[in-house]
Amino acid sequence: NVDESVTANMTSASNSHRPGAFPADAVTGAASSPKYHWYRGVFFQATVVGIAAFTAPGLWNAMNSVGAGGQQSPYLVMAGNAVLFSLMTITCLTGSIIANRFGLKATFAFGTTGYAVYSAALYTNNRYGTEWFIYVGSAACGITAGLFWAAEGAIMLSYPEPENRGKYLAYWLCYRNSGSILGGVINLAFNYQGKRTGKLDWRTYIVFVVLQCLGPLVALLLSPSDKVVRRNGTRVQIVERISDSAELKELGRLMLRKEFLLVTPFFIYVNWLLPYSSSYLSLYFTIRARALASLVSALAQIAGTAALGSFLDWKRLSLTTRARVSYAFLMALIGGCWIWGTVVQADHARHKPSFDWDDAGFGRGWALYIMWQVNFALTYNFGYWLVGWMSRHPSDIVRYTSAARALESAGQCISSGISSTSAPLTAALGVNFALWGIAVVPAYFVVRQVGLRHVGAHSAQEGSSEAVDSQKAQRNQECSDDI
Repeated sequence: NVDESVTANMTSASNSHRPGAFPADAVTGAASSPKYHWYRGVFFQATVVGIAAFTAPGLWNAMNSVGAGGQQSPYLVMAGNAVLFSLMTITCLTGSIIANRFGLKATFAFGTTGYAVYSAALYTNNRYGTEWFIYVGSAACGITAGLFWAAEGAIMLSYPEPENRGKYLAYWLCYRNSGSILGGVINLAFNYQGKRTGKLDWRTYIVFVVLQCLGPLVALLLSPSDKVVRRNGTRVQIVERISDSAELKELGRLMLRKEFLLVTPFFIYVNWLLPYSSSYLSLYFTIRARALASLVSALAQIAGTAALGSFLDWKRLSLTTRARVSYAFLMALIGGCWIWGTVVQADHARHKPSFDWDDAGFGRGWALYIMWQVNFALTYNFGYWLVGWMSRHPSDIVRYTSAARALESAGQCISSGISSTSAPLTAALGVNFALWGIAVVPAYFVVRQVGLRHVGAHSAQEGSSEAVDSQKAQRNQECSDDI
């Protein structure tokens, strides 16, 4: 069970803020506690965010985890995805500005609206060969999804107490990955007889479009930030709204911090893998093998993120030890998979196979794809957790999530552009491997200071065990910008 008790309160001044303003990490000091209602609780808000993530990016991931959105050739879809993620880079960067002006709930709900358009574009291309709608759908999804990504991350980092943040992140990501599970079941049900390479059955996309249309309706169930009440009766503090120009300046100042510059290669790397792995799956495996991969990879991602989230909140080890051990394990796992991938990709480039699940040699390359997907889920989860501890002030949380997601989108934009060409997959793998190597060491300089210098915006909280242990470190952090 996720403990919802967190020592936080909204100050009396926050009552003057407009509903839906984005929240800070909590502080204590309220004269009276509001009445707790389950539909205003943190767990319910996390569930709403999770279900919306299930219908929106979860199902989007399900389509792309089957390889190139289920199309026969990856090149058109990858070109569309390059458009999508170029726009997402911009909208992610403006996420904190939009949330500052309209509030997290409105930003979050609007962010769910473009995914169904993207799925509809895949449907028309699959059934009728329409190409222009791929670019329109990709643009619509890119504009809205950037805001969704920024808002969902801010909610999931701001609402839970710091010592349970890892579990809440895992809970939310399990919902997102559950979208891929359902999508995998749908893919497999419609395509289990596809013993050749090619595209998915067009009926697959109709189910996706219908489910994704439910996303905006689910998002409207989210409570405005100023109405969220934790089980112990405390509220989430509301960050004071500032002008758009001031918000933009603060975002720029944050992105120039030394610690953020050091983790920039890491966040660019997080999503860079996905276009390559999608092309790899679509070119070397049959339709039903791809459908099975979308299901199994989702199950493996849920297991992996749940295990990582539990370890990150494990109190028997210090926060610093948890950060270092999890990062070292994660980077070693990724490096090992890239070595494995180099061998497999070189072999596939020579022989150009079309593996079905009952073919000899199927397991070696197919299992590699599953591991790549698990690696992505773990780096994604860890990146959010790291951002939570890097934040120095409550308002940093939305800005950090916006900036981090912008870097991830920029990386996936460039990677999708590479995959949309006829460049050999061996070269794409080499770029991925090299980027991982570039990211490992700089990010470690930040990770090793988690719990020592990077203690999160919650250090003023009373009763938070992680914060109490780190208050002296927080005072040192405020005196210097050096790592």
